[in-house]
Amino acid sequence: MELKQISGVKNYFHWAFLFISDFIAIYLSLYAGHYLWVKSTFRLQSSPPVISPVFYIVGTIIFISMMVWAGTYKLQNSVFHELKLRNLIGAIFYSYILTVIFGFFSKTVIIGRLQAVYTFAIIIPMLITSRFLVDSLMAKIIFSNKNRKNILICGAGDTGKRLVSAVRKYPKLNYHVVGFLDDRLEKGFQVTSNPVYVLDKTENIHDVVKNENIDEVWIAMPRAERDNVINLINSCNLLGVAYKFVPNLNELALNQVCVESLDGVPLFGIKSITVRRFNLFLKRGFDIIFSVLIIALSSLLWGLIAVLIKIDSRGPVFFKQKRVGYKGKEFLIYKFRSMHEDAKPYEKTPTNPADPRITKVGRFLRRTSLDEMPQFINVLKGDMSIVGPRPEMPFIVKGYDRLQRERLNVKPGITGLWQISGDRSLPIHENIYHDLFYIEHQSPLLDLIIVFETIIFAIKGRGAY
Repeated sequence: MELKQISGVKNYFHWAFLFISDFIAIYLSLYAGHYLWVKSTFRLQSSPPVISPVFYIVGTIIFISMMVWAGTYKLQNSVFHELKLRNLIGAIFYSYILTVIFGFFSKTVIIGRLQAVYTFAIIIPMLITSRFLVDSLMAKIIFSNKNRKNILICGAGDTGKRLVSAVRKYPKLNYHVVGFLDDRLEKGFQVTSNPVYVLDKTENIHDVVKNENIDEVWIAMPRAERDNVINLINSCNLLGVAYKFVPNLNELALNQVCVESLDGVPLFGIKSITVRRFNLFLKRGFDIIFSVLIIALSSLLWGLIAVLIKIDSRGPVFFKQKRVGYKGKEFLIYKFRSMHEDAKPYEKTPTNPADPRITKVGRFLRRTSLDEMPQFINVLKGDMSIVGPRPEMPFIVKGYDRLQRERLNVKPGITGLWQISGDRSLPIHENIYHDLFYIEHQSPLLDLIIVFETIIFAIKGRGAY
């Protein structure tokens, strides 16, 4: 079977399993929500209606239709599952509204408010769990070594290394990087610690593709001469092997680039990222309410942390430092002090818990992210938001390139996509794609998802390290 046929069959079975599991999960959730409502002592209606199975089937079809419309069945190789989760929850919300409208106008049933609460409490975890099980099943059945794509990367620079990192962190993509071709490094040079080696020079691509059973070539040389890239593309065409390449777009983020055709001539442009004022209003309201609740509920914890810091080491309880925020405006960020008093404030942030600058209590605070708690004061002041790119120190921002300065177009946040990602081993400003992704897709629901996942990270003790 050819590779394209395998890929097509894989997507067909994956889609079919998703559809069937979603249908069962939604049907059972609608039924369970009504059953709990009938049995509830808080129900206002004395004699709840008996619902026909036809209503459950129609309701399930409405849910499935809205999920198709929201794009939850697109089997894309995306590593940002937060966006998929946002679309799924949004589709559930609108589906339930349509189901209520259908029940009202068809006069088949009137859905109680408490029933809606029960159903929502069941259907979201049911769908997330069923989809997780389907993905796991497909990983065992379809994503095997036999169907794995062997990838050859041309270019062992930063772009090539980033591609290897993404492939390693997300095995669900079913890629295997065999090695690199690079004209600057010697054959056998170890490029990454995984390890992945340089197999040869780019001029020997024919031999490497045949000897290593390569399925696809990735040309990760955005700054290479045009003729070099064209030669590699021609070689791939002669070999009959699929290829993809990272174009040179003068340090523009690819997710900002839009392409249109004018009589067959491709025109590249830059999408303007705009956020609706209503969403900004909701975001600010959420920031204030959430911050007030956290500060009020954790006031005793703040006092305990302050006492422990004072007992453990000399110095103030709070640490203040200049950071760069929205539109490049500097502000003072607040944290619980986690380092010794004599530690220099404007140096690279510790990435190792054994760093001698960190106090004993500070190690615990940083591991659990409790040192970040005072930043809710920054949120109330309007300097920061709950979710957004992390604010950096001025000396780091001075070295930003044009792309990295995009981070300054929104308020910095206490948490964000970078904090809950697998790229935490790299500096914040080197993971610009997480921030650009968030800036483009930000919404109140996405913020809630990121906050929830941040709480899970903190509970696992995966804070600053």
